[in-house]
Amino acid sequence: MGLFNRVKLPEPLTCPNCGVAGTWTAQFRFGATDLIDYEVGQHLNWEFIWAVEGERGHHRVLAQGILEGCRHCGTHDFGGLLWEMVVIEIVDDVIVSVVQDTSGDGWWAEDWRVLEA
Repeated sequence: MGLFNRVKLPEPLTCPNCGVAGTWTAQFRFGATDLIDYEVGQHLNWEFIWAVEGERGHHRVLAQGILEGCRHCGTHDFGGLLWEMVVIEIVDDVIVSVVQDTSGDGWWAEDWRVLEA
Protein backbone atom coordinates (compact mmCIF):
# COMPACT_ATOMS: atom_id res chain seq x y z
CA MET A 1 0.00 0.00 0.00
CA GLY A 2 2.95 2.41 0.44
CA LEU A 3 2.53 5.47 2.63
CA PHE A 4 -0.97 6.00 3.97
CA ASN A 5 -2.98 7.91 6.56
CA ARG A 6 -5.16 6.60 9.38
CA VAL A 7 -8.67 7.55 10.45
CA LYS A 8 -10.28 6.62 13.76
CA LEU A 9 -13.66 4.93 13.39
CA PRO A 10 -16.35 6.96 15.13
CA GLU A 11 -17.94 3.93 16.84
CA PRO A 12 -16.18 1.18 18.83
CA LEU A 13 -15.95 -2.32 17.39
CA THR A 14 -15.71 -5.64 19.20
CA CYS A 15 -12.81 -7.85 18.15
CA PRO A 16 -14.06 -11.28 17.03
CA ASN A 17 -10.81 -12.84 18.29
CA CYS A 18 -10.53 -11.52 21.89
CA GLY A 19 -13.99 -10.00 22.45
CA VAL A 20 -12.64 -6.63 23.58
CA ALA A 21 -14.57 -3.57 22.36
CA GLY A 22 -12.54 -0.50 21.58
CA THR A 23 -11.42 2.17 19.19
CA TRP A 24 -10.31 0.95 15.76
CA THR A 25 -8.52 2.74 12.96
CA ALA A 26 -8.41 2.25 9.20
CA GLN A 27 -5.61 2.99 6.76
CA PHE A 28 -6.42 4.99 3.63
CA ARG A 29 -4.69 6.85 0.81
CA PHE A 30 -6.02 10.32 0.06
CA GLY A 31 -4.41 13.69 0.72
CA ALA A 32 -0.80 14.03 1.83
CA THR A 33 0.09 10.42 2.64
CA ASP A 34 2.41 10.96 5.57
CA LEU A 35 1.06 8.62 8.28
CA ILE A 36 -1.30 11.35 9.50
CA ASP A 37 -3.91 10.40 12.11
CA TYR A 38 -7.38 11.80 11.49
CA GLU A 39 -10.79 11.78 13.12
CA VAL A 40 -14.18 12.48 11.57
CA GLY A 41 -14.58 16.25 11.22
CA GLN A 42 -10.94 17.04 10.45
CA HIS A 43 -9.62 18.73 7.29
CA LEU A 44 -7.20 16.75 5.14
CA ASN A 45 -3.62 17.91 4.94
CA TRP A 46 -2.29 18.47 1.40
CA GLU A 47 1.11 20.01 2.25
CA PHE A 48 3.42 17.01 1.68
CA ILE A 49 3.63 17.52 -2.10
CA TRP A 50 5.83 14.57 -3.11
CA ALA A 51 3.61 12.02 -1.40
CA VAL A 52 0.07 13.05 -2.28
CA GLU A 53 -2.76 10.79 -3.37
CA GLY A 54 -5.75 12.34 -5.08
CA GLU A 55 -6.60 15.97 -5.67
CA ARG A 56 -7.72 18.65 -3.25
CA GLY A 57 -10.82 20.75 -3.70
CA HIS A 58 -13.39 18.23 -4.91
CA HIS A 59 -16.81 18.66 -3.34
CA ARG A 60 -17.43 14.97 -2.53
CA VAL A 61 -14.96 12.07 -2.60
CA LEU A 62 -15.08 8.51 -1.33
CA ALA A 63 -11.83 6.88 -0.25
CA GLN A 64 -11.50 3.18 0.45
CA GLY A 65 -9.57 1.93 3.47
CA ILE A 66 -8.79 -1.18 5.47
CA LEU A 67 -9.11 -1.84 9.19
CA GLU A 68 -5.92 -2.11 11.19
CA GLY A 69 -5.60 -4.93 13.69
CA CYS A 70 -7.12 -5.11 17.14
CA ARG A 71 -5.28 -2.83 19.58
CA HIS A 72 -5.80 -5.36 22.38
CA CYS A 73 -4.75 -8.71 20.86
CA GLY A 74 -3.13 -7.59 17.59
CA THR A 75 -5.13 -9.91 15.33
CA HIS A 76 -5.47 -8.96 11.66
CA ASP A 77 -7.19 -12.17 10.58
CA PHE A 78 -10.89 -11.72 11.16
CA GLY A 79 -11.82 -14.98 9.45
CA GLY A 80 -14.92 -13.49 7.89
CA LEU A 81 -16.30 -12.64 11.34
CA LEU A 82 -15.64 -8.92 10.96
CA TRP A 83 -15.64 -6.80 7.83
CA GLU A 84 -12.26 -5.31 6.90
CA MET A 85 -12.97 -2.62 4.30
CA VAL A 86 -14.30 0.87 5.00
CA VAL A 87 -15.46 3.81 2.92
CA ILE A 88 -14.41 7.27 4.05
CA GLU A 89 -16.61 10.12 2.83
CA ILE A 90 -14.82 13.42 2.29
CA VAL A 91 -16.75 16.64 1.60
CA ASP A 92 -14.82 19.82 0.74
CA ASP A 93 -11.63 18.17 2.08
CA VAL A 94 -13.21 17.31 5.46
CA ILE A 95 -13.69 13.71 6.61
CA VAL A 96 -17.42 13.42 7.33
CA SER A 97 -17.92 9.68 7.84
CA VAL A 98 -16.24 6.28 8.05
CA VAL A 99 -18.49 3.27 7.45
CA GLN A 100 -18.30 -0.38 6.51
CA ASP A 101 -17.87 -0.90 2.76
CA THR A 102 -21.06 -2.72 1.80
CA SER A 103 -20.77 -2.02 -1.94
CA GLY A 104 -19.64 -5.52 -2.85
CA ASP A 105 -17.21 -3.97 -5.37
CA GLY A 106 -14.08 -5.40 -3.71
CA TRP A 107 -10.90 -3.36 -4.03
CA TRP A 108 -11.26 -0.36 -6.29
CA ALA A 109 -8.73 0.23 -9.09
CA GLU A 110 -8.02 3.59 -7.44
CA ASP A 111 -8.05 4.14 -3.68
CA TRP A 112 -10.56 6.99 -4.08
CA ARG A 113 -13.44 8.11 -6.29
CA VAL A 114 -14.66 11.65 -7.04
CA LEU A 115 -18.46 11.72 -6.80
CA GLU A 116 -18.94 15.49 -7.18
CA ALA A 117 -16.21 17.75 -8.52
